[in-house]
This record gives sequence, structure tokens and C-alpha cells, in this order.
Amino acid sequence: MSKVPEIQLPQIDERPKCIASASIRTLTPVIGAGIRSQRVDPSHPVRGETVRGYLRFWWRTVSQPGPLDRWIDGLRHQEASKDTSKSTRLRVIPIAELDPVEQLRLREAAIWGSPSRAGLVAVQVQNNEWKPCNVRNKRPRDVVQGLASIMEVQGDKSGSLSMAYAAFPLQQQKNDPPGAMSEVGMGSFRVTIAWNPWARHLSDEAKFQVDQEIREALWRWIHLGGLGMRWRRGFGALISDDVPGVPRHLDELRDHLRSHPSAGQPAVCALLVKPSNPHRRRNTSETAVWEAWEDCLQPLRQYRQPRQPKNGPTRSFTKTPWPEASVIRAIHRGRGNPKNGALRFPRAVLGLPVIFQFKGESTPNAELRPDKSANPLLGRLPSPFILRPVRIGDAVYPMCVWLESPLPSHQEHGFVRMSLKVGSMAPITVPATAALSAMEDRFKALEGGEVRFEKTGDALEDFLRHLRKQGFEVLYRSDAT
Repeated sequence: MSKVPEIQLPQIDERPKCIASASIRTLTPVIGAGIRSQRVDPSHPVRGETVRGYLRFWWRTVSQPGPLDRWIDGLRHQEASKDTSKSTRLRVIPIAELDPVEQLRLREAAIWGSPSRAGLVAVQVQNNEWKPCNVRNKRPRDVVQGLASIMEVQGDKSGSLSMAYAAFPLQQQKNDPPGAMSEVGMGSFRVTIAWNPWARHLSDEAKFQVDQEIREALWRWIHLGGLGMRWRRGFGALISDDVPGVPRHLDELRDHLRSHPSAGQPAVCALLVKPSNPHRRRNTSETAVWEAWEDCLQPLRQYRQPRQPKNGPTRSFTKTPWPEASVIRAIHRGRGNPKNGALRFPRAVLGLPVIFQFKGESTPNAELRPDKSANPLLGRLPSPFILRPVRIGDAVYPMCVWLESPLPSHQEHGFVRMSLKVGSMAPITVPATAALSAMEDRFKALEGGEVRFEKTGDALEDFLRHLRKQGFEVLYRSDAT
């Protein structure tokens, strides 16, 4: 019997190579972020799947055609050549000849994965300390004070109307099930993004492209986005001291917003910042964050709910200048569908759905949401504005990010068709023109000089002017040369 030869097999390093990693802390309370709405998972308060979703979202704002497309074309040709079920081979259309939305879909599936194939990268999350707290309460002031307590902000902050406005989903409702909770949490965790083993087949040029895009997506998520519910209203704002490109000055925020994605992708249109007051630098860290957060939310509350308290013994308010309530009352009284010209819902462009509540009168509550008849998956449209505090160096600034997402295919006149449900009445179709009767160049609202706040047919443009009147300055605009 011959001796088995001793063969030294080559070692293959299958350990994932790191693309980027960051130790991340929360600036503001995170609502939920687990598998259950408004609840904290004590074992995994921040899940890898959740972080992966946010990174995919922000990656869409930076993705560009490049060497990765050539690798995807080669992969598609290989898969087509292996398909022996078809007698006639279909021509594989190069990715460059597809529409921008389909190009983005193919790149996203290659990097982040799809139901049929794992992606090129893996996301791991290591949770460190995490402090949860149930803040659900009947009174808004108690909810706000609960948020202040978990942030360890000193003093009574329960009278903050702006914070109560943003935290309304945390308030106890009559139809809450037994034991309903609204848990928020604060703490730290570490995110690591690494190559999967099969990424070794990528060319160096394609690897460099993916590496740069993922690093930028991580940076944008930390500095412009957030975690959990209501992150567009400042909840779950994040900070990291070791992510590549930590900004030390405001101008360094602008340097990360130079790329312009193709049509059909979400894009950062503008970034506005309200310069910090000098006394804020001398405050405690928690108080500085709280005050900057309030400065973010106050303009939105004042714009969407501009009513003022009346002088007198009763708690009454002036009449709202917005037309939606009067339109809904007319629909309820008439029990029918009014003419399209009478339908006016300008605040719809600031996010859908919108809930209208009528207290102390016979008009039932109403809900305005995107019309699902053309797209059953379209349930909501997020607000185009992200309002959150951001820490730069030793100061905390109120910040507004204007982020435009592409509209679905059945868009009309720059917006979507909507559906209005008033009480038990059948839903009423609302045309896009009810929200956007006249849309001009929205970037004009960001121009320098005297700020004139004039009501137009575009509430988004009006709100940008309102921000500038409140002291916000334009740090970046995408049409700038």
C-alpha cells in the first residue's frame, strides 16, 4: 500500500475584510428600532437588519454608474448562458441602456442582496450600553418630561410645545390595547461593514467604487439621518467620533454633499443650519442638544399649526389659516364629493398620511393618504424635511435637510393622487392639484437677500422661506455651481 503523499494545501483567507466601522452614540432618544413598534428589544436594541435598511436608503443618494455596472453586466451574461430552459436566448440589455431606476435596482441588489442572492457586503452590529424608558402617558407634558429625563436634561421641560408636537405618537390614546407602551432608549453600539467572501471576484475598480459609496452612506446616515420611528423629526439622532470624515466645522458638512445622483433616486436638495448661540457652547451637553432640537421643531410647528392662544379665561385658539378643515366640514355637511376646484390640501406635500381631528364639534375625524388604486404598495409619503440636531466640534446646531424622494409612476403635476376618508363616508379621490396648485422653482426660496414670506401654491417652498425667516442659513444647495 503506497503512502499517502503529504500535500500542503494553500490557505484561503475567508475572513471578511472590513470596509468601514464606527462606534455610534445616540444624541436624542430612539423610539423602538426593534421588531415591535415602539418597544425596545432588551437583548438586541439595535438590530443589524435595521441598520442595513438605513444604509441602503442613504446609499441610494450617492450611487453612481461606474465599474460596478460592468461587473453586473458580466454576471447577468453568465446567468443567461446557464439558462437552458429557453430555446431562444434573450439578449441581455446592458445596464447603461436601462432607465435610471432599473440601474439603481440592479446595483442595490448586487451590493446589499436580494431574495435570490446574497449581497457583496455584510453588516454587523454590536450593542453596548442601552437605557430604555417607557414614556407613554395621557398628558403631552408628561411625555415631554419623560424624554427630558432619559436625556438627563436638568429642569422642567414639560412645557415645550414643539417637543409635544413631534412626540404626539407617544401620547396615550383611547383605543390603546391593554399594556400599550412607548419605549424610547439611548445608548451606544458599533457598526461594522465587511466584504462577503464572494466579493473577491470584483475588480479593483469596482471594489473601490463600492467602498467609497458605502463609506459615504455610513457618514450620511450618522450625520443627516437617524434611527427608529420619527427620525425625520429628530428622534434617534446619532453621533460618532471615529467614523471617517468626522466634521469639525460646518463647511465640512457641505463637502459630503457634492455628488448628484441620477434621476429616479432620492437626493439631498439643500441643507440649512441655524448658527448656534454663543451661550449654548457653555451649556451642558444634554441641554445643548435639547435646545437645538427645539429650535429644529419650532419652525415646523409654527408653520403647520400657526394658531395662537386667545386672551381670556378659556383655552381657545385663533382660527387656522389653512383650508383643509373647512373643506372637510363642507364635505361632511354636503355628504358628497365637491368639485375638484374646492378641494385644497396644501400641507399634503409636507408628508402623508395626514390625520385631521375635530374636537368639540360634530365633524368626524378624517385621514388623507396616497391613493392606492394605481399602486397598492403606496401607503405613505415621507416628509421631504429632516429636522434634527447635529454636533459639529464643540457646538450643537439645529439642522434641516431637504431630501427629495422620487415620486411613483402615477404622479400628476409633480405630486400624487390622494384619497380622503371622512368618518364612515366612502373615500373621496383627491387630485394632485389639490396639494400643489402652482409649483415654481423651489430653489428661489433659498436665494439670498431679503426673505419675503408669501403664500404660494407650494407649501414646501413656503416652508423653506419660513425657515430662513427663523434664522436658518443655506449651507448647501444642489443646484449651486
